[in-house]
Amino acid sequence: MAIIRRGRESDMPALRDIINHYITESVVTFEMVEMSLENRKTWFTQFTKDGRYQLMVAELDDKVVGYAASLRFHQRPAYAPSVMTSIYLHPEQTGKGIGEKVYSILIEELKKVDDVHRVYGLVVLPNPSSEKLHEKLGFQVAGLLHEGGFKFGKYHDVRMYEHRLGK
Repeated sequence: MAIIRRGRESDMPALRDIINHYITESVVTFEMVEMSLENRKTWFTQFTKDGRYQLMVAELDDKVVGYAASLRFHQRPAYAPSVMTSIYLHPEQTGKGIGEKVYSILIEELKKVDDVHRVYGLVVLPNPSSEKLHEKLGFQVAGLLHEGGFKFGKYHDVRMYEHRLGK
């Protein structure tokens, strides 16, 4: 059974390896260049335990197997009460309920933050498991970005999901 906890700087090598798999092998992220350990350590500095930007990690048998994070939605200040979420699992750990567990705990933690009003998730299509996960956790479809990104030589549609956090 996976343990969900707050991320630590010592998790960054494992998180780098997880995201790099998706960068090089899939379109689920529109990142195009593999992340360095230095990049992930800098990325880690944005997270706090009770603010808008949080990092939850899934650990199985003392090994980091995935994470869910809330990140800045947009640079313009009026968007500050909105966050973007990101979730990635080690490819051998998908379909086991770990993603639902780590993502739902992140959402519950964000509900406690007064200055978070909306949570958004972007899903590159097709991705039925991610679509199902977002809907199961209370996200609603907020729109479709037709051919919103270009990776591996072709355009990809992106569905935007919105969670209203019950506020």
